[in-house]
Amino acid sequence: MVLTKDIASNILQKNLSELILNLTAPKSAYINNNLFQSSISTLRIPDSIDIIEGVTDNPLAYRSSEQLIVTDGRNLVYFSMNLELNHLKLQSCDHKFSEVNKKGLKSSDVEDRKIIRRLIEKALDISFRKLTGKRMMQGIFLVEDPISLYRCEKAKLYLGFSLRVTIKDPDNNIDDANRVSASNELPSVAKAAIETTPQAYIRESVLDYVNFRRQRGASANAVVKGLTTYRNKVVVAPSGSYGSIVDVIIRKAGSQIVSETDGRTLVEFWKQVYDIDISPEEIPLLRVKMMNSENILTYPPSMCFFGNDTLLIPAGVQKFIEDKKSTLKASIDDVLKIVQQQFLMIGETNLEFDDNKSNTGPPNIEEAIQSQLLEEIKQKLFGRNVTATGSIMFVHDELSFFPYQLRLT
Repeated sequence: MVLTKDIASNILQKNLSELILNLTAPKSAYINNNLFQSSISTLRIPDSIDIIEGVTDNPLAYRSSEQLIVTDGRNLVYFSMNLELNHLKLQSCDHKFSEVNKKGLKSSDVEDRKIIRRLIEKALDISFRKLTGKRMMQGIFLVEDPISLYRCEKAKLYLGFSLRVTIKDPDNNIDDANRVSASNELPSVAKAAIETTPQAYIRESVLDYVNFRRQRGASANAVVKGLTTYRNKVVVAPSGSYGSIVDVIIRKAGSQIVSETDGRTLVEFWKQVYDIDISPEEIPLLRVKMMNSENILTYPPSMCFFGNDTLLIPAGVQKFIEDKKSTLKASIDDVLKIVQQQFLMIGETNLEFDDNKSNTGPPNIEEAIQSQLLEEIKQKLFGRNVTATGSIMFVHDELSFFPYQLRLT
Protein backbone atom coordinates (compact mmCIF):
# COMPACT_ATOMS: atom_id res chain seq x y z
CA MET A 1 0.00 0.00 0.00
CA VAL A 2 1.35 3.42 -1.00
CA LEU A 3 0.05 6.42 0.96
CA THR A 4 -0.02 9.98 -0.27
CA LYS A 5 1.22 12.78 2.00
CA ASP A 6 -2.39 13.90 2.59
CA ILE A 7 -3.55 10.49 3.80
CA ALA A 8 -0.38 9.96 5.84
CA SER A 9 -0.84 13.31 7.57
CA ASN A 10 -4.45 12.40 8.44
CA ILE A 11 -3.40 9.05 9.92
CA LEU A 12 -0.52 10.56 11.89
CA GLN A 13 -2.63 13.56 12.92
CA LYS A 14 0.14 15.89 11.84
CA ASN A 15 -0.02 19.00 9.68
CA LEU A 16 0.88 18.36 6.06
CA SER A 17 3.60 21.02 6.30
CA GLU A 18 5.16 19.24 9.28
CA LEU A 19 5.16 15.94 7.41
CA ILE A 20 6.77 17.49 4.33
CA LEU A 21 9.41 19.15 6.53
CA ASN A 22 10.29 15.79 8.06
CA LEU A 23 10.77 14.28 4.61
CA THR A 24 12.71 17.16 3.04
CA ALA A 25 14.74 18.64 5.90
CA PRO A 26 18.52 18.65 5.30
CA LYS A 27 20.61 15.85 6.73
CA SER A 28 22.36 18.21 9.15
CA ALA A 29 19.04 18.89 10.88
CA TYR A 30 18.91 15.28 12.03
CA ILE A 31 22.56 14.66 12.80
CA ASN A 32 22.27 17.17 15.64
CA ASN A 33 19.06 15.55 16.88
CA ASN A 34 19.68 12.55 19.13
CA LEU A 35 16.19 11.23 18.45
CA PHE A 36 17.11 10.30 14.89
CA GLN A 37 20.61 8.94 15.50
CA SER A 38 21.60 5.32 15.42
CA SER A 39 24.95 3.74 16.18
CA ILE A 40 26.35 1.12 13.82
CA SER A 41 29.15 -1.27 14.73
CA THR A 42 30.64 -4.10 12.70
CA LEU A 43 31.53 -7.54 14.01
CA ARG A 44 33.97 -9.80 12.18
CA ILE A 45 32.66 -13.32 11.59
CA PRO A 46 35.01 -16.26 10.86
CA ASP A 47 34.40 -18.63 7.97
CA SER A 48 32.99 -21.27 10.31
CA ILE A 49 31.60 -21.36 13.85
CA ASP A 50 31.48 -24.72 15.64
CA ILE A 51 28.20 -25.34 17.41
CA ILE A 52 26.02 -28.22 18.62
CA GLU A 53 22.84 -29.01 16.69
CA GLY A 54 20.12 -30.99 18.47
CA VAL A 55 16.94 -32.47 17.02
CA THR A 56 13.85 -32.49 19.23
CA ASP A 57 10.07 -32.53 18.86
CA ASN A 58 9.70 -29.52 21.17
CA PRO A 59 12.55 -27.02 20.62
CA LEU A 60 10.75 -24.19 22.44
CA ALA A 61 11.14 -26.11 25.71
CA TYR A 62 14.90 -25.57 25.54
CA ARG A 63 14.89 -21.79 25.40
CA SER A 64 16.83 -20.27 28.27
CA SER A 65 17.52 -16.72 29.45
CA GLU A 66 20.97 -17.58 30.82
CA GLN A 67 22.36 -19.92 28.16
CA LEU A 68 23.33 -19.29 24.56
CA ILE A 69 20.59 -21.43 23.00
CA VAL A 70 18.56 -20.62 19.88
CA THR A 71 16.16 -22.54 17.64
CA ASP A 72 15.40 -22.56 13.94
CA GLY A 73 11.68 -22.21 14.67
CA ARG A 74 11.00 -25.82 13.67
CA ASN A 75 12.68 -28.84 15.29
CA LEU A 76 16.35 -27.85 15.62
CA VAL A 77 18.15 -26.39 18.64
CA TYR A 78 21.61 -24.79 18.49
CA PHE A 79 23.80 -24.26 21.53
CA SER A 80 27.42 -23.81 22.56
CA MET A 81 29.96 -26.61 22.52
CA ASN A 82 30.56 -26.33 26.26
CA LEU A 83 26.90 -27.22 26.95
CA GLU A 84 27.13 -30.57 25.18
CA LEU A 85 27.54 -32.71 28.30
CA ASN A 86 24.55 -31.09 29.99
CA HIS A 87 22.24 -30.79 27.00
CA LEU A 88 19.64 -33.09 28.56
CA LYS A 89 19.43 -30.86 31.65
CA LEU A 90 19.05 -27.47 30.01
CA GLN A 91 15.50 -27.12 31.29
CA SER A 92 13.28 -28.92 33.76
CA CYS A 93 11.31 -30.77 31.10
CA ASP A 94 10.96 -34.34 29.89
CA HIS A 95 11.87 -33.66 26.28
CA LYS A 96 15.09 -35.24 25.03
CA PHE A 97 17.12 -34.76 21.87
CA SER A 98 16.61 -37.56 19.38
CA GLU A 99 19.89 -36.64 17.70
CA VAL A 100 22.89 -34.47 18.58
CA ASN A 101 25.58 -33.44 16.09
CA LYS A 102 28.55 -31.12 15.94
CA LYS A 103 28.00 -28.62 13.16
CA GLY A 104 30.11 -25.92 11.60
CA LEU A 105 28.00 -22.89 10.70
CA LYS A 106 29.34 -21.40 7.48
CA SER A 107 29.18 -17.64 7.13
CA SER A 108 28.92 -18.13 3.36
CA ASP A 109 25.71 -20.21 3.64
CA VAL A 110 22.41 -18.33 3.61
CA GLU A 111 20.61 -20.65 6.06
CA ASP A 112 23.61 -20.84 8.42
CA ARG A 113 23.80 -17.04 8.50
CA LYS A 114 20.26 -16.94 9.89
CA ILE A 115 21.36 -19.11 12.83
CA ILE A 116 24.56 -17.07 13.29
CA ARG A 117 22.47 -13.90 13.41
CA ARG A 118 20.23 -15.37 16.11
CA LEU A 119 23.27 -16.51 18.10
CA ILE A 120 24.77 -13.01 17.89
CA GLU A 121 21.49 -11.44 19.00
CA LYS A 122 21.26 -13.83 21.94
CA ALA A 123 24.91 -13.29 22.90
CA LEU A 124 24.39 -9.52 22.83
CA ASP A 125 21.21 -9.92 24.89
CA ILE A 126 23.17 -11.79 27.57
CA SER A 127 26.00 -9.21 27.47
CA PHE A 128 23.65 -6.24 27.76
CA ARG A 129 21.76 -7.86 30.64
CA LYS A 130 24.96 -8.61 32.57
CA LEU A 131 26.24 -5.10 32.02
CA THR A 132 23.11 -3.09 32.82
CA GLY A 133 21.31 -5.51 35.12
CA LYS A 134 18.15 -4.86 33.08
CA ARG A 135 16.33 -7.24 30.77
CA MET A 136 14.76 -6.65 27.38
CA MET A 137 11.24 -5.28 27.57
CA GLN A 138 8.89 -3.86 24.92
CA GLY A 139 11.31 -5.13 22.27
CA ILE A 140 14.10 -2.83 23.50
CA PHE A 141 17.07 -3.15 25.83
CA LEU A 142 16.38 -0.92 28.80
CA VAL A 143 19.01 1.50 30.09
CA GLU A 144 16.83 2.85 32.90
CA ASP A 145 14.15 1.45 35.14
CA PRO A 146 10.61 2.20 33.89
CA ILE A 147 9.42 5.64 35.03
CA SER A 148 5.86 6.14 36.30
CA LEU A 149 4.08 8.99 34.52
CA TYR A 150 1.86 11.55 36.22
CA ARG A 151 -1.84 11.61 35.36
CA CYS A 152 -1.57 8.83 32.74
CA GLU A 153 -3.52 6.12 34.60
CA LYS A 154 -0.75 3.65 35.55
CA ALA A 155 1.43 4.11 32.44
CA LYS A 156 5.22 4.06 32.56
CA LEU A 157 7.98 5.34 30.30
CA TYR A 158 10.42 2.71 28.94
CA LEU A 159 13.77 4.07 27.76
CA GLY A 160 16.31 1.99 25.86
CA PHE A 161 17.43 0.99 22.41
CA SER A 162 16.36 -1.41 19.70
CA LEU A 163 18.84 -3.77 18.07
CA ARG A 164 19.11 -4.94 14.48
CA VAL A 165 21.76 -7.39 13.27
CA THR A 166 22.44 -7.78 9.55
CA ILE A 167 25.00 -10.23 8.13
CA LYS A 168 26.42 -9.76 4.66
CA ASP A 169 28.48 -11.92 2.34
CA PRO A 170 32.21 -11.20 2.26
CA ASP A 171 31.72 -9.93 -1.30
CA ASN A 172 28.99 -7.54 -0.14
CA ASN A 173 31.35 -5.96 2.38
CA ILE A 174 33.41 -4.47 -0.45
CA ASP A 175 32.32 -1.49 -2.48
CA ASP A 176 32.44 -1.90 -6.24
CA ALA A 177 35.08 0.86 -6.50
CA ASN A 178 37.40 -1.05 -4.16
CA ARG A 179 36.67 -4.54 -5.42
CA VAL A 180 39.65 -4.72 -7.79
CA SER A 181 42.19 -3.53 -5.24
CA ALA A 182 40.69 -5.74 -2.55
CA SER A 183 41.16 -8.84 -4.70
CA ASN A 184 44.92 -8.44 -4.38
CA GLU A 185 44.81 -8.27 -0.60
CA LEU A 186 43.87 -10.75 2.10
CA PRO A 187 40.48 -12.41 1.64
CA SER A 188 37.66 -10.42 3.17
CA VAL A 189 35.58 -11.89 5.97
CA ALA A 190 31.87 -11.79 6.57
CA LYS A 191 30.73 -9.04 8.88
CA ALA A 192 27.67 -8.37 10.97
CA ALA A 193 26.34 -4.82 11.06
CA ILE A 194 24.89 -4.10 14.51
CA GLU A 195 22.56 -1.10 14.51
CA THR A 196 21.23 0.32 17.77
CA THR A 197 18.56 3.02 17.81
CA PRO A 198 17.28 4.99 20.84
CA GLN A 199 13.65 4.27 21.68
CA ALA A 200 11.17 5.65 24.22
CA TYR A 201 7.82 3.91 24.68
CA ILE A 202 4.82 4.71 26.85
CA ARG A 203 3.19 1.51 28.08
CA GLU A 204 0.59 0.50 30.66
CA SER A 205 0.38 -3.14 31.72
CA VAL A 206 -3.00 -4.83 31.59
CA LEU A 207 -2.50 -5.88 35.23
CA ASP A 208 -2.07 -2.25 36.34
CA TYR A 209 -5.06 -1.24 34.21
CA VAL A 210 -7.27 -3.95 35.75
CA ASN A 211 -6.27 -2.93 39.29
CA PHE A 212 -6.81 0.74 38.39
CA ARG A 213 -10.33 0.05 37.09
CA ARG A 214 -11.25 -2.16 40.03
CA GLN A 215 -10.05 0.46 42.52
CA ARG A 216 -12.38 2.94 40.85
CA GLY A 217 -15.38 0.67 41.28
CA ALA A 218 -15.61 -1.12 37.94
CA SER A 219 -17.09 -4.62 38.12
CA ALA A 220 -15.17 -7.70 37.01
CA ASN A 221 -17.60 -8.22 34.12
CA ALA A 222 -17.13 -4.63 32.94
CA VAL A 223 -13.33 -4.99 32.99
CA VAL A 224 -13.46 -8.28 31.04
CA LYS A 225 -15.83 -6.78 28.48
CA GLY A 226 -13.52 -3.82 27.97
CA LEU A 227 -10.49 -6.08 27.50
CA THR A 228 -12.20 -8.06 24.74
CA THR A 229 -13.73 -5.08 22.89
CA TYR A 230 -12.50 -1.48 22.82
CA ARG A 231 -9.32 -2.16 24.86
CA ASN A 232 -8.23 -5.43 23.27
CA LYS A 233 -5.14 -4.27 21.34
CA VAL A 234 -1.93 -4.99 23.24
CA VAL A 235 1.84 -5.15 22.96
CA VAL A 236 3.33 -8.30 24.49
CA ALA A 237 6.57 -8.59 26.40
CA PRO A 238 9.43 -8.99 26.04
CA SER A 239 9.47 -8.96 22.22
CA GLY A 240 7.25 -5.89 21.75
CA SER A 241 5.09 -7.77 19.23
CA TYR A 242 1.48 -6.70 18.59
CA GLY A 243 -1.60 -8.78 19.27
CA SER A 244 -5.25 -8.64 20.23
CA ILE A 245 -7.03 -10.15 23.24
CA VAL A 246 -9.56 -12.76 22.12
CA ASP A 247 -10.44 -14.26 25.50
CA VAL A 248 -9.97 -13.68 29.21
CA ILE A 249 -9.34 -16.64 31.52
CA ILE A 250 -10.27 -16.24 35.19
CA ARG A 251 -7.40 -18.34 36.47
CA LYS A 252 -4.19 -17.64 38.40
CA ALA A 253 -0.84 -17.75 36.62
CA GLY A 254 0.50 -20.30 39.09
CA SER A 255 -2.09 -22.90 38.03
CA GLN A 256 -1.90 -22.39 34.23
CA ILE A 257 0.37 -24.73 32.24
CA VAL A 258 2.06 -23.51 29.08
CA SER A 259 0.70 -26.12 26.67
CA GLU A 260 -0.13 -29.80 26.31
CA THR A 261 3.49 -30.51 25.36
CA ASP A 262 5.07 -28.26 27.99
CA GLY A 263 3.95 -28.97 31.54
CA ARG A 264 5.58 -25.93 33.11
CA THR A 265 3.37 -23.29 34.67
CA LEU A 266 3.43 -19.74 33.31
CA VAL A 267 5.43 -18.70 36.38
CA GLU A 268 8.12 -21.34 35.71
CA PHE A 269 8.17 -20.66 31.97
CA TRP A 270 8.71 -16.89 32.26
CA LYS A 271 11.42 -17.33 34.88
CA GLN A 272 13.38 -19.98 32.97
CA VAL A 273 13.01 -18.55 29.47
CA TYR A 274 13.05 -14.78 30.09
CA ASP A 275 14.29 -14.45 33.69
CA ILE A 276 11.12 -12.53 34.53
CA ASP A 277 9.33 -13.07 37.83
CA ILE A 278 5.58 -13.56 37.48
CA SER A 279 3.40 -13.63 40.59
CA PRO A 280 1.51 -16.94 40.92
CA GLU A 281 -1.49 -14.85 42.03
CA GLU A 282 -1.77 -12.84 38.78
CA ILE A 283 -5.29 -12.91 37.41
CA PRO A 284 -6.94 -12.80 34.87
CA LEU A 285 -4.91 -14.50 32.15
CA LEU A 286 -5.18 -13.31 28.56
CA ARG A 287 -5.50 -15.27 25.34
CA VAL A 288 -3.76 -13.16 22.70
CA LYS A 289 -3.83 -13.65 18.93
CA MET A 290 -0.59 -12.37 17.47
CA MET A 291 -0.53 -10.01 14.51
CA ASN A 292 0.23 -11.67 11.15
CA SER A 293 -0.18 -15.07 12.75
CA GLU A 294 -2.93 -17.53 13.59
CA ASN A 295 -1.25 -18.45 16.87
CA ILE A 296 -3.17 -17.75 20.08
CA LEU A 297 -0.97 -17.67 23.19
CA THR A 298 -1.75 -17.36 26.89
CA TYR A 299 -0.11 -14.41 28.66
CA PRO A 300 -0.07 -13.19 32.25
CA PRO A 301 -1.61 -9.70 32.48
CA SER A 302 1.64 -8.09 33.64
CA MET A 303 3.28 -9.04 30.34
CA CYS A 304 0.66 -7.44 28.07
CA PHE A 305 0.66 -3.68 27.60
CA PHE A 306 -1.44 -0.91 26.12
CA GLY A 307 0.37 1.59 23.90
CA ASN A 308 0.19 5.36 24.06
CA ASP A 309 -2.57 5.34 21.43
CA THR A 310 -5.01 4.41 24.23
CA LEU A 311 -3.69 6.99 26.70
CA LEU A 312 -4.16 10.73 26.97
CA ILE A 313 -0.73 12.28 27.55
CA PRO A 314 -0.79 15.76 29.17
CA ALA A 315 1.41 18.42 27.58
CA GLY A 316 3.64 18.66 30.66
CA VAL A 317 4.26 14.91 30.66
CA GLN A 318 5.01 14.98 26.93
CA LYS A 319 7.63 17.68 27.54
CA PHE A 320 9.20 15.50 30.25
CA ILE A 321 9.33 12.57 27.83
CA GLU A 322 11.02 14.67 25.12
CA ASP A 323 13.64 15.84 27.64
CA LYS A 324 14.39 12.23 28.62
CA LYS A 325 14.70 11.26 24.96
CA SER A 326 17.25 14.00 24.32
CA THR A 327 19.69 12.50 26.86
CA LEU A 328 19.07 8.88 25.95
CA LYS A 329 21.74 8.39 23.30
CA ALA A 330 24.63 9.31 25.61
CA SER A 331 23.64 6.51 28.00
CA ILE A 332 23.34 4.05 25.13
CA ASP A 333 26.77 4.96 23.77
CA ASP A 334 28.33 4.32 27.20
CA VAL A 335 26.87 0.79 27.20
CA LEU A 336 28.00 0.08 23.63
CA LYS A 337 31.56 1.25 24.28
CA ILE A 338 31.97 -1.27 27.08
CA VAL A 339 30.46 -4.11 25.03
CA GLN A 340 32.72 -3.31 22.06
CA GLN A 341 35.81 -3.56 24.24
CA GLN A 342 35.00 -7.18 24.98
CA PHE A 343 34.92 -10.35 22.91
CA LEU A 344 31.54 -11.75 21.94
CA MET A 345 31.70 -15.44 22.74
CA ILE A 346 29.75 -18.03 20.76
CA GLY A 347 30.84 -21.35 22.19
CA GLU A 348 34.62 -21.46 21.83
CA THR A 349 34.67 -18.83 19.07
CA ASN A 350 35.58 -15.20 19.78
CA LEU A 351 33.91 -12.61 17.57
CA GLU A 352 35.73 -9.28 17.55
CA PHE A 353 34.42 -5.82 16.82
CA ASP A 354 36.22 -3.77 14.21
CA ASP A 355 38.79 -1.38 15.63
CA ASN A 356 37.05 1.64 14.17
CA LYS A 357 34.55 3.42 16.40
CA SER A 358 30.84 3.09 15.89
CA ASN A 359 29.40 5.23 13.16
CA THR A 360 26.82 7.63 14.50
CA GLY A 361 23.75 8.17 12.42
CA PRO A 362 21.95 5.76 10.10
CA PRO A 363 23.61 5.06 6.74
CA ASN A 364 20.69 6.65 4.96
CA ILE A 365 18.89 9.51 6.70
CA GLU A 366 16.00 9.44 4.24
CA GLU A 367 15.39 5.73 4.88
CA ALA A 368 15.57 6.29 8.64
CA ILE A 369 12.94 9.04 8.51
CA GLN A 370 10.67 6.96 6.28
CA SER A 371 11.06 3.97 8.62
CA GLN A 372 10.10 6.08 11.60
CA LEU A 373 7.04 7.48 9.83
CA LEU A 374 6.00 4.00 8.71
CA GLU A 375 6.38 2.74 12.28
CA GLU A 376 4.15 5.56 13.52
CA ILE A 377 1.58 4.78 10.81
CA LYS A 378 1.61 1.10 11.78
CA GLN A 379 0.94 1.97 15.41
CA LYS A 380 -1.89 4.32 14.43
CA LEU A 381 -3.56 1.72 12.17
CA PHE A 382 -2.99 -1.25 14.47
CA GLY A 383 -6.27 -2.59 15.80
CA ARG A 384 -8.41 -0.21 13.76
CA ASN A 385 -10.97 -1.17 11.13
CA VAL A 386 -9.76 0.42 7.90
CA THR A 387 -11.88 0.98 4.79
CA ALA A 388 -9.94 2.17 1.75
CA THR A 389 -10.81 3.03 -1.84
CA GLY A 390 -8.15 3.37 -4.48
CA SER A 391 -6.34 1.89 -7.46
CA ILE A 392 -4.17 -1.18 -7.90
CA MET A 393 -1.35 -1.10 -10.42
CA PHE A 394 1.97 -2.72 -11.24
CA VAL A 395 5.07 -0.95 -9.91
CA HIS A 396 8.45 -2.62 -10.52
CA ASP A 397 6.67 -5.87 -11.41
CA GLU A 398 4.73 -5.89 -8.14
CA LEU A 399 1.13 -5.05 -7.37
CA SER A 400 0.73 -1.90 -5.27
CA PHE A 401 -2.39 -0.35 -3.79
CA PHE A 402 -2.75 3.44 -4.02
CA PRO A 403 -5.67 4.55 -1.81
CA TYR A 404 -7.18 7.95 -2.49
CA GLN A 405 -9.69 7.63 0.34
CA LEU A 406 -9.14 5.94 3.70
CA ARG A 407 -11.56 5.77 6.61
CA LEU A 408 -10.75 4.58 10.14
CA THR A 409 -13.32 3.22 12.58
